[in-house]
Amino acid sequence: MKPVNIFRISRIRDEDLFNIAAKHEADDHDNHRVRSHEIRSLRLLVDALSEEGCTVGEFDGFYHGFIIPRIGKEFDLLKVTAKRCLNIELKSQDVTAGNIHAQLLKNRHYLNHLGKKLSLYTVVTDTLTCYRLTSTGRLVSSSIREIAASVRRCDAEYDRHIEKSFSTTEFLISPEDDPDKFLLKQYFLTPAQDQVRKELLRDIGNVSGGAFFSITGKPCTGKTLLIYDLARTLAERGPALIVARGELSDGLNAISNSIDNLDFVSAGSLPPSEELEKYEYILVDEALRMSAEAFSIICYTAHKNARICIFSADPDAVLTRDERARDISGKIRALELSGEYVLSERLRLNMEIHTFIQKLRHLGCRTDRAYDYDDISVNYAGNAAEAADMIRYYRDSGHIFIDARADRSDGLFTEFEEVLRPGHVAGREYEKAVVLLDSSLYYDEEGYLRGIPAPDPDDLYPNIFYPDITRIRENLVLVIMDAPGLLRSILGIIG
Repeated sequence: MKPVNIFRISRIRDEDLFNIAAKHEADDHDNHRVRSHEIRSLRLLVDALSEEGCTVGEFDGFYHGFIIPRIGKEFDLLKVTAKRCLNIELKSQDVTAGNIHAQLLKNRHYLNHLGKKLSLYTVVTDTLTCYRLTSTGRLVSSSIREIAASVRRCDAEYDRHIEKSFSTTEFLISPEDDPDKFLLKQYFLTPAQDQVRKELLRDIGNVSGGAFFSITGKPCTGKTLLIYDLARTLAERGPALIVARGELSDGLNAISNSIDNLDFVSAGSLPPSEELEKYEYILVDEALRMSAEAFSIICYTAHKNARICIFSADPDAVLTRDERARDISGKIRALELSGEYVLSERLRLNMEIHTFIQKLRHLGCRTDRAYDYDDISVNYAGNAAEAADMIRYYRDSGHIFIDARADRSDGLFTEFEEVLRPGHVAGREYEKAVVLLDSSLYYDEEGYLRGIPAPDPDDLYPNIFYPDITRIRENLVLVIMDAPGLLRSILGIIG
């Protein structure tokens, strides 16, 4: 997205013509459409600033409707120079000071990491009422004259490639891997997460006694963060328990030790019903991973003691034949649910990696956009020794290692500090990962990735590792070991 001159585009009053011109100027290929009231607000602001002496040239360099990639955070007007960052939010009618304050605080959270001197304003354009966020986080009254002065102070060379200034690693957190940021509330929910949160808390408040709720969503829609955020809020009302998949990590223990009334338990070591009775709220993350027995204990406890129970799952993320047979997703739907919520926006995805995975699954997959695949690295190892050398090389640069071979019984790569098997990454996020593949994967005549039967007949191979590699934020490395045909096919994706 390119910056534009907001004086020039604001002179166009027709909604359709404005959108054509603005998208052309900004080189904006998203489907976001600017509505008539938004166009009017922009024009009123520009007119008011012009009356304060701002010249046409001083309206250069503004990003209009910029959205942080993968985060979904939008700014009405944003201008970034070498030393300063100016943000102006536009409201066509009065909103509460509390809402204005909350929005500007959120904007500061996302803009702080730029290391610039921030000037954050909101203008109610129908009345030209202005507000400013101070350096100490207070909301104070401002004026068009003050904003005009800020515009003039930002008349230096401006940033023309703003996307590169926002690293998603600064904002996307996994509570398990970033417990300190979670505890300090150094995160914000996406609009979709925030909407589900508000609806669910409202619906919990409207029920008397116990109730069951369900949250569903594809990978990278933020189900885990939402569950943890809900648990933090509910723990202020009464004892809350998160049922987590797998063994409890140091990060989860740190959260439990720091938040009163919030405990964790592994789905594989669920206590008996009488010990669960003390919790008023039971939240289950990655519900499909739990056993039928654990599911029954939780449901029995909730029914008997009138508790609130929230299940979170991706109904399509069945990784094993046993999970398919248990059909926890079907059992959840069969409950008398008091609320069902869907997270549909996959804002947390690295779309380049996601598109690569789509093509990895099916070589003939067509996508809406072509990528250079700068976030993908493909390596070839002729044998296990070469593969180990490459894995060490990437491990030294901070990559986690996922052994995605069908047969891992040889123990060749257990020397590495943290070997993640497929199915162990869900709910977590990593900056970089190196994934080992071998000849147990191949492409059929129709271009679909297939796998030989795994030694563990429970594994639905190769589907089991797809959810894992969608959790990688920045760099996905493949090491293909002794499988030249697989190498040729995968290089055809990025070539």
